[in-house]
Amino acid sequence: MKRFLEASKNRIVIVTYVLLFCMFCFFSLMDLHKRTSDYAYFANKINSFIKNAHDSESEYLCSRLVSYVSTIAKEKRFAELLQTGNEESLQKVAEPVFQDFGKRYVPVISVLIYDGNGKLRFHMTPPSVLHDPAQFKPSVGKEVFATKKYSYGYESNIVPLYFCTVLPVRDAQGNVVGTIEIGVDVSFFHYNLKWFFSDVRTAIFSRGKLIDSSSGFRPNSAEFVYDYYRRLKANDAEFFNQFKDRIDFRRSRNDIQIGDRYYLVSTSQVLRNNAGREVGKYLVAYDMTELRLRHWGYFYVWLLFFAITACVMLCINMVGFRKYERIITEQGNMLAQRSKQCALGEMLGHIGHQWRQPLYNLSLIVQNIGLQNQFGKLDDTLLNNQITQANQNIQYMSNIIDDWRSLLMSGSSRTMIDLQASVERAISMVAPVMEQSRITIDNRITAPVHAMGFVNDLVQLTINVLLNARDQLSLVAGDRFILLSCSEEAGGLVTVTFQDNGGGIPEHLLKRIFEPYVTTKDKGDGTGLGLYLCHQIVSNLDKGKVWAENRSFELQGKDLHGACICVQFARITEGG
Repeated sequence: MKRFLEASKNRIVIVTYVLLFCMFCFFSLMDLHKRTSDYAYFANKINSFIKNAHDSESEYLCSRLVSYVSTIAKEKRFAELLQTGNEESLQKVAEPVFQDFGKRYVPVISVLIYDGNGKLRFHMTPPSVLHDPAQFKPSVGKEVFATKKYSYGYESNIVPLYFCTVLPVRDAQGNVVGTIEIGVDVSFFHYNLKWFFSDVRTAIFSRGKLIDSSSGFRPNSAEFVYDYYRRLKANDAEFFNQFKDRIDFRRSRNDIQIGDRYYLVSTSQVLRNNAGREVGKYLVAYDMTELRLRHWGYFYVWLLFFAITACVMLCINMVGFRKYERIITEQGNMLAQRSKQCALGEMLGHIGHQWRQPLYNLSLIVQNIGLQNQFGKLDDTLLNNQITQANQNIQYMSNIIDDWRSLLMSGSSRTMIDLQASVERAISMVAPVMEQSRITIDNRITAPVHAMGFVNDLVQLTINVLLNARDQLSLVAGDRFILLSCSEEAGGLVTVTFQDNGGGIPEHLLKRIFEPYVTTKDKGDGTGLGLYLCHQIVSNLDKGKVWAENRSFELQGKDLHGACICVQFARITEGG
């Protein structure tokens, strides 16, 4: 990862913004998850409120009906009338009970009285409800009489669905001699639910369809209350008809979008009849648009925060990288200047070393001319011979200066360079130094290999590697060897190896040996720039790559071990 980031500043910027984007996504999704959880919690709470409201209202309505009707039944002796079968008297005393519900604003649609054998003894329904009394059956079985308790549920004996409360009629001994069934229009619960949630819409789904108000019957209730009930229920039924096919009744809640509004539809309230069987579901829809918009508002705040943060970081990166580039440029210039000074110092040292022998020869020539002249033996032939030898030494010294000067002048444009010629020239330039250090160079690069680079790049690279190896080999007591070889790789690549028997590079420096100021010598003996300059030179070659290894090799029948500098570059044809 570190090497990946150090490759270029663009990667640093990309990684920075990718991490920033990932952090933004993580925190925004976490926030949305939290708010979605709150949304679900809110929905479940409302479902719970609806269920509690419906159950409590049902229980309260039943208790009111049971209390009122039981009192009337006891006062009017319904039990005796049922036992004697006096239907006319039962009709006379029961009819005012039905009429009284309208004054109490309870939309009762039927009152049915059965005897202990399940025979219908009294019924009363509004004239608008078409019915056949012979088809009416008790809503509870005889086994329920043993409990002597009232029950309630949703039935469909009279209209598609209504709320039915069944209470027992007891005689003086407490025995159940009949039942009274009171049917209430379901719009009663619709109206009462509005007291808890003013902005909800409700409907009843039963037998694959919505129960609406299209049947046309009118309960015997106060007309304005009845009309209000019916209006509320009709409007809500029309609302649910828009998306009833999109409701999944297997889920307790559904998210439904209608236009630009979002509704949470609860299907958790199950409607059961008096026997406990499911006969429908109570649908409740409540508008969640405002809550959703608030949730997305927070997401947009996160998005704005991300945009502002990204802009600030971009500005910081631009300023920081400009300063970084200026510092790197200044350091590069300083490093280049120092490397030039080091190269110049080494060049002067090598020139001085190579000049010593020619200067000594010139000194001997001058002394010989003086002696011969002193003894009178200086003639034209001898003088010309001495002058010729002096000119040869002077020409040799001049060639040395030209070679080292051309080495420092690499040119400004890339051209084709020959590996074999460059290596041979480099070896000839450092040969005196190598001979003095008793180092044997075995050059096995004999085939012409061409590459694209600057003039003298391969010469400079070879000299740097050889001189660096010489410094390490000077610590070896026995034979000192440097082996140069070349091999062709797949894809048109060439690998050049410089192998010595100096013992190798310490493992902790092996991967950092091409960094500036990294050296295996003592601090006072090395600058750490030789192999760094090699790395810079190789970067100028096509597909250039350089690395260091410690390896063993065989030379002149001996097993040797030391450092190996490997240089790889793309080979080109001479005509290319």
